[in-house]
Amino acid sequence: MDAAAMEVGTRAASSAASLLLELAAEVPASYYYLGTLLVFFVFVYNLLEFHVVGDVLRGCRGDRATLTFNPASELCQHVVSRCRVLRSRYLVTPWIASPHLQTAFAHFFGNPPTFTYRRSQVFPVSDEEAVALDWLLSSDVAGHQYPPDTNKTISKDDTVPIVVVVPGLTGDSACPYVRHLVYKIAKRGWNVVVSNHRGLGGIPIKSECYYNAGLTDDIRKVIKHLHQEYPKAPLFAVGTSMGANLLVKYLGEEGESTPLAGAASVCSPWDLLMCDRFLNRGPVQKFYDRALAIALKDYAQLNQNAYSKLVDWEGVRMSNSMRDFHNNTTCLILNYETADTYYRRSSSVHVVSNVSVPLLCVSALDDPVCTKEAIPWDECRANKNILLATTAHGGHLAFLQGLTASGSWWVEAVDEFLGVLHSSPFMRGEKEMQPTGLDSPRESSLEKSPRGSVTDHDVNMMVMVNGGANLDSNKYPNNDQAAVVQNVDYSLAGTEWQDEEKEASKEVVQENPKSSAQESGSENCVGNLHSKIFPENKSRNQILRRNTKSIWMLAYIAAVTTWPLVGPVFLMAFKRKFKNVLPAALLRR
Repeated sequence: MDAAAMEVGTRAASSAASLLLELAAEVPASYYYLGTLLVFFVFVYNLLEFHVVGDVLRGCRGDRATLTFNPASELCQHVVSRCRVLRSRYLVTPWIASPHLQTAFAHFFGNPPTFTYRRSQVFPVSDEEAVALDWLLSSDVAGHQYPPDTNKTISKDDTVPIVVVVPGLTGDSACPYVRHLVYKIAKRGWNVVVSNHRGLGGIPIKSECYYNAGLTDDIRKVIKHLHQEYPKAPLFAVGTSMGANLLVKYLGEEGESTPLAGAASVCSPWDLLMCDRFLNRGPVQKFYDRALAIALKDYAQLNQNAYSKLVDWEGVRMSNSMRDFHNNTTCLILNYETADTYYRRSSSVHVVSNVSVPLLCVSALDDPVCTKEAIPWDECRANKNILLATTAHGGHLAFLQGLTASGSWWVEAVDEFLGVLHSSPFMRGEKEMQPTGLDSPRESSLEKSPRGSVTDHDVNMMVMVNGGANLDSNKYPNNDQAAVVQNVDYSLAGTEWQDEEKEASKEVVQENPKSSAQESGSENCVGNLHSKIFPENKSRNQILRRNTKSIWMLAYIAAVTTWPLVGPVFLMAFKRKFKNVLPAALLRR
């Protein structure tokens, strides 16, 4: 009986399988091609992290940068209220709406402006080593004459600001992103100098000391030399990628002793060990690791005569990752126990709290090289001199915008930040104003602020962030001047801070309900101000405008989930309606 039932079941399964095969054979081959193409498209879309669909669903409006700073910092409040680029929306170029495509396009194409540097000097950083300093003066791009007067130099009493640019890993003054930045600042009317790393810029290495991610001596000597040569010219510095790590590490080591008046860090790795772990997670990250290793090997190839004396050149040639390269070269030359030791000691994240000059830090959360997990949010929030700007998209040193991808958001942001800082009162009297706006970063703002001394302005800033939801009563007793992540939707009109607050209050909608613990810890501070920031008579149309993204997302989900049920009914009705018009072959399908 059981055997007979099993035989019947087997025959039924066989007939069902044959029936499915027959039905599958009836499906046109073009449908299989389209299905395969769709699966491939979805795979590539997710692998390369495209976000064009999300941009379209948001109405192609872009995203605002998240500004993280200490709300008690008068410096950051002043800068934010006057930097339109930092408050504006950033929309990625649609046809390269992927961090990987952005990064590749910016580094290999980039549409850099055309100009010629002045190799004015080869600056000695030691008895045997020197670095190349490439200059672009404001007069070189002024347009009064072409070619520019190369005999013109900077006088010792010149007061025109000078910006020192520190390129990224194995980068030099010829990189497209460096040329974009240099040209933009020179067009402002300032003088720019690119401090090339050791062994780059056409200057070979001669000694046993090589460029590495933690070597701040070169940039320290270059900045000191420029300050001595041009004592009346304000000095600024901009670091990119690994150069940003070097610059921040230098600022942390120098503290208040640096002659710089301000600086900017763009796409810094911050924690090299964490970034190395990140580059070994997936196939795409490993591709970047391999590409960076190739760049390091090319750098070693340029200085092979010096490298081959201290390391096994075959090991350098066979290095397939950054870790392999550093184990075979950097650890041997600098006497580090392991690559992890080198990464830890070279990271700038450990000295962020010691930065004592105004510093703008720009990072993209989808950076495929420098992971967002390494960003020191709390340290930047506690230091009154640091303004951290993070964007949802941007890639690594890309941030391309416009239909032709000819502009870069980070270049405009850095240029505007330096201009605002130079014209601010903090530039002229920063030492005298330090007790109120520029406290020493070594002292936590939470320890210095007296209990219950929160001003109305500070409370307003806290309320506008998330309606007081971030005011943790356990972490910040009595709601002292707590550091809060500022994600304020500032208006672009006006330059006064109070005007910006009023406009921001119109843009922000409180969506997250408070917990009972948060209500008990912050009701005294924000209860009376809630009606001022969020009027009760706000109309339904205003709320709907602020929830456009949610409505579009719900509509999309509803369409996708109901199509398997509604689709066949719709197709049947469609065929009946147009059965006299459509071809017979199409009706049979």
